[in-house]
Amino acid sequence: MGGCGKTQLVSYFLQQYPNLYTRTVYVDASSSSSIKTDLQTWSRAIGGDHESDVWEDALSMLNSAPQDEQWVLILDNADDPALNLVQFLPKNINVTILITSRNRDIGSLSTTHHLELGEMSPSEAFALMLLAARRDPKLSQEEMHSAQTLIKELGCLAVALVQAGTYCYQLSLTNSDTTVPYTFTQYLTLFNLHRAELMKDPGPTSLDNYQRSVYTTLDLSYKALPQDARDFLHLISFFHYTDIPLIAVATASKKAFRDPVVYLPRPKDHQDIVSRLKNIFSGDKAWSELTTQKIIRTLRSFSLLTASSVDDCIFLHLHPLIQAWCRDMDSTSSSPYRAMAIQVL
Repeated sequence: MGGCGKTQLVSYFLQQYPNLYTRTVYVDASSSSSIKTDLQTWSRAIGGDHESDVWEDALSMLNSAPQDEQWVLILDNADDPALNLVQFLPKNINVTILITSRNRDIGSLSTTHHLELGEMSPSEAFALMLLAARRDPKLSQEEMHSAQTLIKELGCLAVALVQAGTYCYQLSLTNSDTTVPYTFTQYLTLFNLHRAELMKDPGPTSLDNYQRSVYTTLDLSYKALPQDARDFLHLISFFHYTDIPLIAVATASKKAFRDPVVYLPRPKDHQDIVSRLKNIFSGDKAWSELTTQKIIRTLRSFSLLTASSVDDCIFLHLHPLIQAWCRDMDSTSSSPYRAMAIQVL
């Protein structure tokens, strides 16, 4: 998912092995136009006869890499499922291609390895947050408990951990030669009161120079989603974030989201809630498993949810920060998704 450290991992790898590649070609792969622009810029920067090169010339150069050299082409942030990357991939075996993406389907392009990054382990998350906060690992019992709680709330997501640690470091004070840290306990209290504001704010430059906030990172994927996928994501965010049973939605849809028994009068917007649910899953038709699977596939392609299967039953899973982000978007009283989730159940 966005913010788990894909770009940073590639960057650190190249720093760790600076002599592995003779040439490094970095390309912003967020769109077809950005790829063409960066390839053209790289080729023209070589100078000489290349000052008027276009992106096709750059690709020809990559396909002509010398046999005694190893080059690397980095296609970073190739997240758009509609992007056709194949046309930009050189076929020279002396060119290593590294692609970072939130789109898990990109893995099918790999002829060697596809590394799917998950969450950090709690110990890795703790070490990263300490590093970003410039804190000594010897914490008080209260601070350790707050740090562990914060790590759980942030779901061990790299960008959120760095953002939290950097925030603490920037608010720490210096008295003479003594540093008075802004504690994890203080940040946790602030987080519980102002989560949305903190997650939207990129804050000061962090240790890895990542410029986007947690919510900005997620917003980039959200903007590319079709409306039915957005509606579905908002709906399931009001379930518990793990083990969301798809069969619950299927059963409710097959019954047209009607109440089996009515004990109390329904509010005025009840019929509108039912209509919205029908529009997401079936319209005026019967429950369509194919339609729902298409929505799930779209959300998985953006790494906004994961799925598992137990005894032929599909369970959906959200990262806790994705759940929080969705709910924060629905924080207005006019949002219908909480009522829609209740109606499904």
